[in-house]
Amino acid sequence: MTNYRVESSSGRAARKMRLALMGPAFIAAIGYIDPGNFATNIQAGASFGYQLLWVVVWANLMAMLIQILSAKLGIATGKNLAEQIRDHYPRPVVWFYWVQAEIIAMATDLAEFIGAAIGFKLILGVSLLQGAVLTGIATFLILMLQRRGQKP
Repeated sequence: MTNYRVESSSGRAARKMRLALMGPAFIAAIGYIDPGNFATNIQAGASFGYQLLWVVVWANLMAMLIQILSAKLGIATGKNLAEQIRDHYPRPVVWFYWVQAEIIAMATDLAEFIGAAIGFKLILGVSLLQGAVLTGIATFLILMLQRRGQKP
């Protein structure tokens, strides 16, 4: 009986650790599965049908390639892509890449935010402004959980 409890508690601890380490995977998946992407994909599909399907295939293949190469770079050097750019390029080039990354991040966040507000509007029947406020509250609550850390 004691052995069963030890196995059970260690099994729970292992599941808890695996769940905590899956956080980055879920965050990366949000880039592909989110309200903003769904809205854009549905609109493009309604407008162009299957004519742009090749773009989806190539974009996903390129995204996978970049993810694989970035992972290999991190494993081989111990540094991420941004650190490598900082270490190997002159300061003006680094600033250009930084500004470009910030603009892309803001555009993506804006689409996510608007998509979530539209989702609240559709699900709860609230106005778009109220959906935006709910999205902001949910975002701040999630950010407050960051203090707990990613790993157990």
